Amino acid sequence: MKEKNTTSTLKRILVNCASQAKDYGSCVAAKVPEVERDMCLKEFLALKNCMQNVLRGKV
Repeated sequence: MKEKNTTSTLKRILVNCASQAKDYGSCVAAKVPEVERDMCLKEFLALKNCMQNVLRGKV
């Protein structure tokens, strides 16, 4: 049962936060190989906020 619940939670996150994940991934990819801590902080925080909202059931 736990595996199914985890899978459905991950699926909800992927569906609801695809745009934020794309923005964050694009930001990081554009900076390779000079990746530094917090270089895409704005995009990361948007993705984190979206994921937390999904987990709280707000999306």
